[in-house]
Formats: sequence, C-alpha cells, structure tokens
Amino acid sequence: MSPAGFWTSYHKDLILTKNGDQGPWGGNREIYLQSETTNYFTDIELIEFAKKNDWMLVDSISFSADNLINSNQIKLQIDDYSLYILKENILPKLKSNDKKVLIFKTTWLSIEPGNNRETFENGFAIIDSHGKELKIYHFWGE
Repeated sequence: MSPAGFWTSYHKDLILTKNGDQGPWGGNREIYLQSETTNYFTDIELIEFAKKNDWMLVDSISFSADNLINSNQIKLQIDDYSLYILKENILPKLKSNDKKVLIFKTTWLSIEPGNNRETFENGFAIIDSHGKELKIYHFWGE
C-alpha cells in the first residue's frame, strides 16, 4: 500500500478530495473528509484507527490558525523538522476557525533536502472545532 494509503478506507464515503504527489525520492498525501454531523470525527476514533495502521500519536495541539501561524512560542513534544513541516506545509493551508492537530510518528522517514534534518513524525490529522471536517497530511522522503 502507498504511504498513508490506509486513510482512503477511513470513512471513505465522506472523502471529498484525495491528492498525492509521489516521485522517486519522496512525496506527500492530502486527504479531506467532511460530514454533515457535528462531532462526527473524534480524536479518540482517529487515534485508534491510526494506531492500527502503525501511526503512533506523538502530540496534539488545539489552536486558531491565525494565532499559531504568527506565534514562535509553539510548545510541542515533536522534533524540530516535524515542527517545520507543520508550520511551512500545513498551517498556511488552514482556515482561521479553531482546529485540533494530531501529530503522528509513521513508518516513513521524511528528510529535509540536503540531508540536514529528518523525522518519522510526519503524519498529521486536523479536525475542525465542530468535528465535521478532517484533513490528513503525510510527507515522506526527500
């Protein structure tokens, strides 16, 4: 199965978009799900599904995207390259309503171009404050 491909079986009837870019040196995947039901997506169910597929929760944070993008005082128990991926590749895409971000350690290594830093903490799940929207992001390779 492709990296993060197991997420395509998670409430597959609610998947609105699936995007991925995979080359010989790495890639990324983005999956967007939406429900009409409030609190449909919960972190408990999400963490359990991820765990069954070898994604282990490392940390989580609740925030308003506007506040977090402009803040250098993020306190997370993740490595610096994982934080870089979060701030550079995910947060700018988010709307300003409150979100909860779950950060997972995956079995796929992500390497900063030039081999300066690397991380297995490269899987992210974002749930909106109403539990109606879920976005999955995964980055691997160089």
